[in-house]
Amino acid sequence: MINIKTIKEGNKVHYRTKYNNGSYALGIVKEIPENSKSHVRVVFHCNNDWADYKSYTAALTHVNNLHLGWNVDED
Repeated sequence: MINIKTIKEGNKVHYRTKYNNGSYALGIVKEIPENSKSHVRVVFHCNNDWADYKSYTAALTHVNNLHLGWNVDED
């Protein structure tokens, strides 16, 4: 889980919930909504065009389901 106070735009993250049986999704934080204390906007699917992630639609995602970095083996 990520502390929303420490996350920044451009951070690499991965999404994982307690219900998804070990699967995950890689993403990059696109935006931190100004008044949000629990959600950030994350680009997950951008056809592996990570350098241009800002051109893709982001999903509003609860920080409880996010982990910093793309090394999913460190959870």
